[in-house]
Amino acid sequence: MRRMSPDVPLLNDYKQDFLLKRLPQTILGGPRLKLGYHVPPYIYVNQIILFLMPWILGGIGTLLYQLDVLKDYYTAAFSGGLMLCIACVIQFTSLYAKTKSVTVERMLTTDILAEEDEHEFASCTGAETVKFLIPGKKYIANTVFHSILAGLMCGLGTWYLLPNRITLLYGYPGGTVLLFIFGWITLCIGEYSLIVNTPTETATFQTQDNYEITPLMRPLYIFLFVSVDLAHR
Repeated sequence: MRRMSPDVPLLNDYKQDFLLKRLPQTILGGPRLKLGYHVPPYIYVNQIILFLMPWILGGIGTLLYQLDVLKDYYTAAFSGGLMLCIACVIQFTSLYAKTKSVTVERMLTTDILAEEDEHEFASCTGAETVKFLIPGKKYIANTVFHSILAGLMCGLGTWYLLPNRITLLYGYPGGTVLLFIFGWITLCIGEYSLIVNTPTETATFQTQDNYEITPLMRPLYIFLFVSVDLAHR
């Protein structure tokens, strides 16, 4: 058996660039935080805001619960309702952008191995920016269904991640902090892939996903985990 020469890199320059672009997108559920070409900073800022939006909405409900303004189940309903409204706004903003006559301008590239087309953007809230960040759904039914699912997931997630409940369950403040932080990161990943943009899965042919099943996979895992724990409590 011939051994690989130590001078031969495991990943060449193209593969390294591809990995650096694809790996964060897959782990975080869709945000494209590294593109292979120059884009305005607001492209990245908008993605970060959209990614953290569930945490912000859940944080409002959590704060009201901690201040004894709302009971736990009202907190879940409140945060879930806010997420449902935001999800509807995001989805219908994408639908509105699709009806605009402005098209995303593609830049010519000499790299025949480029994974994605290069685009130019005119403004932070322009139709071309919205269509790039939020591709939208193929069917109106999925637009409504995924928005409702996003609200339900945020509500149950907020209920599950209430600090007082976590502390009573595990009895360790340090564990509460870690579970709260990583729990909300997980929820943000599920929400982003559901209502904003789903990452390209290497094991799935995107053209065969006619019913948009891929965006439901991460939320499904979250629902299974949260529902079992809530039922146990």
